[in-house]
Amino acid sequence: MPHSDPDASYSFPNGGESAGPRDPVSPPPPDEPASPGDAAGETIRHPPLPVLARGDGWIVVAKPPRVIVHRNPRMRRVAAVVQRVRHQVGGRVYLAHRLDRGTSGCLLLATDRARAGELSLAIASDAAEKTYIAFVRGCFPHDDPVVVDTDIPSPRGPKAARSTVELLGRSVEPRCSLLRVTPHTGRHHQVRRHVRDLHHPIIGDSDHGDSRINRYWRQRGADRLGLHCLALRVSLPGGERIEVDCPLFEDQAAVYRTLPWWEEALAREPRLGLPPLSMRWMYPIA
Repeated sequence: MPHSDPDASYSFPNGGESAGPRDPVSPPPPDEPASPGDAAGETIRHPPLPVLARGDGWIVVAKPPRVIVHRNPRMRRVAAVVQRVRHQVGGRVYLAHRLDRGTSGCLLLATDRARAGELSLAIASDAAEKTYIAFVRGCFPHDDPVVVDTDIPSPRGPKAARSTVELLGRSVEPRCSLLRVTPHTGRHHQVRRHVRDLHHPIIGDSDHGDSRINRYWRQRGADRLGLHCLALRVSLPGGERIEVDCPLFEDQAAVYRTLPWWEEALAREPRLGLPPLSMRWMYPIA
């Protein structure tokens, strides 16, 4: 049975953007300087990430915004999610899927290398349910769910993709909407591209959005990508099932609660009312 992590100071009972292959991350080699958050006796420490659920060989954490999930050649010294969770659990961890740097919410990792492959396959399967909350530009005109099936470009050619987009709340002044998006495939930037294909790009999306609109919203407190992975529902071999929800972070909740559609959205998606997560999970401990 899943259980909360006693070492995390914020946890919930069991409850990238696209799915990807397992991604084992090794500790830095001996001749590489350890990054902040990696070394014993470190001068810069990060708080443990909120644990949403934990089971045999897996863990789901709440990924904060503006934190990368794993290091890359351009960010070799940062305290990425993989390194932070590795310190929390006391061993290596493996990504089962990925979220963009600006996206927050549910992130599944394997804590046992033997389970990494099956977790990746399970979350990439058609049976897995991933639910995103997207804060978008414009007054969304559709009352009923909309299925978007435009292909997603990739270096190897277009890939078939399908998402269901549902209205949670909308307003004319200011012109914005909150959408619930369920991707049925796991393609790179799928949610971001599919809402853009409906002419409602995500606020804060510098790749697929509008810089003028993004600047307007930054001045009003929405200063990052308006995308949050609200829920995961994943069936594992042997009958085990992961069911977990992730509250909004404080920055999103503070903005959304000021908008005319908040009560409407809350009625349609009550999980938006879960106590929001503190932004302190992003920052080093002084």
